[in-house]
Amino acid sequence: MDARLLDVVIGVAAFIVLCVMLAVLPMVMTPAYAYLAAIIIFILFLSGAGYLVNDKIT
Repeated sequence: MDARLLDVVIGVAAFIVLCVMLAVLPMVMTPAYAYLAAIIIFILFLSGAGYLVNDKIT
């Protein structure tokens, strides 16, 4: 798969994960911590995916 296309797919998937976490986590925990957790999960998802893409490309 082309690296640029893979980056776009990962970005869209990460945005979907962020939207789901923003919708679900406030129902489970305190909203302030839920939003913080959603942002942290989003950052970890993108950084992990970026690491795997860089490893796969080289």
